[in-house]
Amino acid sequence: MKAPDFSYYEAETLSDAIKFKSQDDEAIILAGGQSLLPALNMRLSSPSCLIDISKLKDLNDIRLEDNSIYIGALATHTQVMESSIIIEKFPSLVSILKMVAHAAIRNKGTHGGSISYGDPAAELPAFAVAMNAEIIVSGLNGNRSIAAEDFYLGLFETDIKSDEILIGINYPLVKNNEKIVFEEICRRHGDYAMAGLIAKVKTYQSTIEKLKLVFFATGDRPNVTSKTSEIVVNNGYEYSVIKKSLSSEIDFAGDLNSSEEMKLHLATILISKILKKLEN
Repeated sequence: MKAPDFSYYEAETLSDAIKFKSQDDEAIILAGGQSLLPALNMRLSSPSCLIDISKLKDLNDIRLEDNSIYIGALATHTQVMESSIIIEKFPSLVSILKMVAHAAIRNKGTHGGSISYGDPAAELPAFAVAMNAEIIVSGLNGNRSIAAEDFYLGLFETDIKSDEILIGINYPLVKNNEKIVFEEICRRHGDYAMAGLIAKVKTYQSTIEKLKLVFFATGDRPNVTSKTSEIVVNNGYEYSVIKKSLSSEIDFAGDLNSSEEMKLHLATILISKILKKLEN
């Protein structure tokens, strides 16, 4: 298919991009373009203008701060994967990014682009929610920090205002008694997941003390299942009980990859897979 007609504007500074965006509600930010351009070609998005921020400086930093890691919006997936800071402090993120499409796409696709696009089938929005990340946006009134769990409002809908641009993400450091465990089920490597799960686990003497389960490719946004997490911590894993709980917490949405019922089944199985990883 062919993309709809739109104009193009290459921003020279962040303030320049913010000003231009504030004047046009239908303009869309272009960073790596690996999610946006296919959406344009399939007529899933019809912007009036693409505001290209790919050449802006200082938006691709990856740095260790006091109690967090900051990843700039324009850092590519490959840059994140190859960062010594990420390899040392967030090896789980490296494992997650290996499942994002293919190398050519990871070389161009940006961390901030994936976070801001809000694709419910993507890994990074779920990772941000699982990590209790703070998403930093910049607008006419300055910077604003948004909790990742409050950032995603619906299908491809986020809390970014019309004059705001995502500039970076702050991830709290994983503590010594915490683990990030990732699992997804897809037909082939690089395909969209049929269902996926990122778990943040707090342990005490090899026992799960606290569990946060965040599913992706299941509904219209990253799905946090607090009730199911409590059941697993208190009662362990029993397929029928977990399946019933998940069905009450997630509004499963079928897609080309799997039906609603299949996603419910896979989500239930994913918890079992996560627990087996923790035993190893």
